[in-house]
Amino acid sequence: MKKYIVIPVLLIWVFSSCKKLQFDDPTTYTLEEGIEKTPDYYYKLASGNFSNALWNINSAYNFGYGISALADQTTVTNRVQEWWDFAIEPRKRLNNSLSYGGYLHFSSPYASFYTPNLNANVIIEALDKGAKGIDDKARDRTGEIYAIAYLIKGISLGYLGAIYDRGIIANENLGTAGSKALSNSYKEMIESAMTYFDKAIAAASATSSMTVSDFYINVALDKTKFIQLANSLAARLLASVPRDKAEAIALGATFWNKVLAYANAGIKEDIVVPYVSGGYYNYMAHYGLTEAGGGAYLPADIKVAYFADKTGTYPSSYPLNESVTLGPVQTDDARFAQYFKYSTNFGYLRVDRGRNLFSNYKHNRWSQGGTYPNTLTVTGYPNPIFLSEEIRLLKAEAKMWAGDIAGAAAELNDPAADRIAKGGLPAIAVTEAAVRKTLHYEYAISIDVSGSVINPWVFMRRNDLLQPGTPTEFPNPEQQLLLTPDPVYTFGGAEYAGEKGKWGETATAAATSGWK
Repeated sequence: MKKYIVIPVLLIWVFSSCKKLQFDDPTTYTLEEGIEKTPDYYYKLASGNFSNALWNINSAYNFGYGISALADQTTVTNRVQEWWDFAIEPRKRLNNSLSYGGYLHFSSPYASFYTPNLNANVIIEALDKGAKGIDDKARDRTGEIYAIAYLIKGISLGYLGAIYDRGIIANENLGTAGSKALSNSYKEMIESAMTYFDKAIAAASATSSMTVSDFYINVALDKTKFIQLANSLAARLLASVPRDKAEAIALGATFWNKVLAYANAGIKEDIVVPYVSGGYYNYMAHYGLTEAGGGAYLPADIKVAYFADKTGTYPSSYPLNESVTLGPVQTDDARFAQYFKYSTNFGYLRVDRGRNLFSNYKHNRWSQGGTYPNTLTVTGYPNPIFLSEEIRLLKAEAKMWAGDIAGAAAELNDPAADRIAKGGLPAIAVTEAAVRKTLHYEYAISIDVSGSVINPWVFMRRNDLLQPGTPTEFPNPEQQLLLTPDPVYTFGGAEYAGEKGKWGETATAAATSGWK
């Protein structure tokens, strides 16, 4: 019998092969023994790994705020997890070393997405062989479990391709990765993800109904909304393929029309869930609300205020003169004061680590005020999973890349668009420049940290908006590379601006890149 052991750095199995790991250990079973003792094993495995995959989309502490800093969406001088290294200007080269204090930026997303992917393989292989997906009430949920497992794989492979430059498309749990090169490109990883999103959509469509809250507490999606979420995630991750503007153009209208097709079938309203103990919460938004040391713990970058300013006088870097404190931004956007909170207290920001990185604003959109204003882990507090406005932006951008500027502008000028319905902003001109500027603004202001750790970063890289020297992708972690023939490698650094990766892609933003 084959063993379910893949990529050994990641997995410690309770259920292993047909041979016990320890003969006298009663907690260690073969897979067959485990299923006999736990009839709802595949249901539980689907539930746990769906929760894991969906939660890690917005994982903040280990890697999310590093990515957010690279996108100038968040600023920080804190050395916890070496966050400062990701915000510093000029950009530093990523330190992909096991001894590096910020190593979790590379290892955490790797483990966070490969592990659910491999566990989804266990489910799919078993169901393909005739196993039944029985839930904790002895009901047959095989169709739903198939849909959940396929979605897990779509999320996992898609995020691995969006974050890293290469990987292994592990669609079967055979052997180990120890002797294998990381031979699949980011494009291949994401293309494989799309096949699983399609399978998830087909499997869900074939069910009579779905109750997703049985798999992830309080995530109340029915069959229709599950399918919409799968399409939405597919649109987001397919659009994350290009590493620069030239690649986005070269992908062509056929590619971007596929993104548009997924987006058209995406969510129609925000997916926001009220927090309950043990339920989903958006770790990125939660951390964005946090105040410590008298100010924001992880402030919103000065970029957001610079974009919102209507006077044209707000700086794109904070004044170095320590006697100068910037006042509140003047803006016509009615959303700004709700989404971002002004303070003259700089909290943990340190002058000796670069006053140019300072900011007077914190991420505040999801604050509920009251007794617990700086957390989302209070019963009933809303936590965003996916915002419908992101679908509007994906539609507009896909149309823009496909050459339909009028269609792109129409999406952004729709009276229901957040920028108009909530922000009170005027319609934009029907020009490519206006569409590009508005898309960048909306990702910074409306999407921010609400929907996915990668959102502003991947949008900016495919539009040549990252600061010169910013890595457009992460290297695979050294710990994994040591198990393969691949050498340890990395990206980023101002002196490496324009560096190309293994596949000829732009791996480090060019000297001509940047929003400033």
